[in-house]
Amino acid sequence: MAPPTGEAFVRGSRRLHLLLFVLFAAGVALLLVRGWEFYRLSIGARVDHPDFRVLGPGSNLGHGYGIAGTLLILTNLLYLVRRRLTRLSVGSLRAWLDVHVFTGLFGGMLVLFHSAFQVRSSVALITVGSLLVVIVTGLLGRYLYSLSPKPDRARLERHLRELDAVGPGLGQVLAQRVARVGVTEPPAHPSLLAVLALLPSWRREARARRTVIEHTLAQYQPHHGAELQLLTRPIAACTRIYGAEVRAAAASALLKSWRGLHRFAALLMVLLVAMHIGVAWYYGFVWVFSD
Repeated sequence: MAPPTGEAFVRGSRRLHLLLFVLFAAGVALLLVRGWEFYRLSIGARVDHPDFRVLGPGSNLGHGYGIAGTLLILTNLLYLVRRRLTRLSVGSLRAWLDVHVFTGLFGGMLVLFHSAFQVRSSVALITVGSLLVVIVTGLLGRYLYSLSPKPDRARLERHLRELDAVGPGLGQVLAQRVARVGVTEPPAHPSLLAVLALLPSWRREARARRTVIEHTLAQYQPHHGAELQLLTRPIAACTRIYGAEVRAAAASALLKSWRGLHRFAALLMVLLVAMHIGVAWYYGFVWVFSD
């Protein structure tokens, strides 16, 4: 069965976004409602609260939050496998990315509830810190991904033909002049610093493309001004698409380099989570049974 395309794909993506948002909001709301009276207390006052032995980091439910959060974070890593297996037809890569973001956010939220919003050791502090770094870098990466898809060239060609019909050769001239501006290509494996150094070049190219379009239209204005007034929307669309090509190239390069930072933070987090589990197991179970 062929994957959905066009409007069907967009509708399916929006439904998935809505579903994941509702699940995340409902989950967080339930967690807060269940423990609000306990979490809002100071650490000292929590000892006398009935939920201390239920929602504390060492309680059964608290451990359950931590286990569920850890499992979600480990499941979150399946997205990396899906990215490698590009020929796999189990859902689109965009859908996997959306689930990747959801499991990362909700898994991280469960870890915070597991800690009962208190950090009492250096290992726990570093673990929570690395988790927050992973979440922030992941959210920024998702934003960059939304900017990276290539613009609709078919739509651009259609609008250029509309301009050709009004001003003889206007669409072709516009395409040729904009093509001379070009788009800076980043290295095959760019570092974050290298991509950041190229950002001014991409900004200049985006401005140069807009300037070329404005100058070209100004040359046709004296003889085809009335016709051009009727094509303001196609002209604006061409301007956006040509600018989006530059932004997509910059976002794609930035995303590639940003993934390296995100992967490093994720690897560090997994190692710290394993250390945290090992320390908790030793002092919570092995040490007790050794007596």
